[in-house]
Amino acid sequence: MTRLVGAALTGALSALRVPLWLRGRRWQELLVPPADAHAEPDLPRGVLRAAHTGVRVLAAVPGSPWRNTCLYQSVAVCLAMRHYGVPAVVRIGVRAGRGSETPIVAHAWVVRDPAAEPAPPDRMNPFPLRA
Repeated sequence: MTRLVGAALTGALSALRVPLWLRGRRWQELLVPPADAHAEPDLPRGVLRAAHTGVRVLAAVPGSPWRNTCLYQSVAVCLAMRHYGVPAVVRIGVRAGRGSETPIVAHAWVVRDPAAEPAPPDRMNPFPLRA
């Protein structure tokens, strides 16, 4: 039971930290694997759900800096996974949209083990990093 409560708190705290990570250039740290990550750590049950739920709840508050988008969700999940030593990274992709209403389509997602990640498909290439 204690592990479940700890997982819920970790997920909620990860959601709370998202706006801080998205300011400035700090978010770029989430695009590369952390140096201190473990190969296959065990994630406690409920931690990822708590991160997702935390972002959704915080985004529902009028005037809050949180948004219920794939980027906010991905950052919260990546932070929660990294707390437990998982070598998670956030990936961001973009492709041309269809029609005049959506000129581009962007998406963010989390990769648990970037070393084992297959190359992204041509239609959804990650953004290049700029210094």
